[in-house]
Amino acid sequence: MRKRVKRLVRGLRTALENRTATTIPHAQLGELLVFGQQHVGTQGFFKSLLGQAHTVPLCRFPHYEFLVKHADHVMDNSLYGRYLDASWNYLYPDNNTSDRRLERMNEFIRLYRDIESRKHLGSRAIRVPARVCRRPDGKLILIHGNHRASAALKTGVDLRVVFVDRSEHLRKVASVPAEFYGSARLDMPYQSLFHKETELLRGRRPDVLQRIKSVRPDDLQGKTVLELGCNIGSNCFLATQFGATHATGVDYSPRLISAAARLNSFMAAPAFFCVYDLNVELADEQRADTVFCFSVVNHLKNTDGIVQTILKKTGSVLYFEGHAGTSRQDYDYLLRDEYFRTVELVGFMRDGIHTHKTTRPLWRCEIRP
Repeated sequence: MRKRVKRLVRGLRTALENRTATTIPHAQLGELLVFGQQHVGTQGFFKSLLGQAHTVPLCRFPHYEFLVKHADHVMDNSLYGRYLDASWNYLYPDNNTSDRRLERMNEFIRLYRDIESRKHLGSRAIRVPARVCRRPDGKLILIHGNHRASAALKTGVDLRVVFVDRSEHLRKVASVPAEFYGSARLDMPYQSLFHKETELLRGRRPDVLQRIKSVRPDDLQGKTVLELGCNIGSNCFLATQFGATHATGVDYSPRLISAAARLNSFMAAPAFFCVYDLNVELADEQRADTVFCFSVVNHLKNTDGIVQTILKKTGSVLYFEGHAGTSRQDYDYLLRDEYFRTVELVGFMRDGIHTHKTTRPLWRCEIRP
């Protein structure tokens, strides 16, 4: 009975998609479609492969390369096999075996052969349309259908796609319901998401744009940025939109970092996101010109690690936001004259979406050489 119900649901979904699908000509597929399913594992994989992870065109997918080079000889050490290893090592660490990866590769080959055998049907060779979302620069994020799109590119057929509403896509990506600083409260992400000055997704901290505007332009223009406690990456995206050459975001949660990485498939910012426990001094990242640390320190078990991180990773300026209702005296372990030559109170940020109070102090601190 359950199997029949599942088949019925799949059939209804497919019928709906078939009615609303549009077709992308084959000649446009290679560069127009970009990878949209980033997470902790795939982000690093693509950065190693292409130098960045936010814009991976279909013609550079490991899936497509696999069909071009290995369709007749499945190999676990192919680029696609290495992609699966990197992805599954995060998603399914207990089942990430060579046998399982080879099984997936053979499934892919069977799908490809089926599409190839139906090539005479044109765009109907692919039975179910892919799902895409248009990002601000006009490229289409491939949300679902990496294998089908790669097969379309290889076989030379046009690709049917269903467009997903931008708000729907961003809300789904930013949903981390298992965590309070995800979307566990009010079913909203912690941070609002902006593209330049347009709010794309409402969050419990809607003042992120106001806070970035409180940063001096010359602390962003042509500068590198490191954010400690980046959540879904909103501040990193805004920093690059306001002139930063690159932003690195660090947070303790793989789920939040994966959301930030996937959102960056939409934002296309020169940014990268890392999982790290800020209770411990951050050792691997390079020093940045400007460091952000916004309402983070009270959530740590101790502050020794983040103080050392700030002192060693701040090349020029720290923007430090305290928690609601606090003052400089509450952070005297960090905001010391021996560490910073100036500590300037820039203003007060909003406490959250639940109130109009503004009691979060924001300081601009120039590091001593």
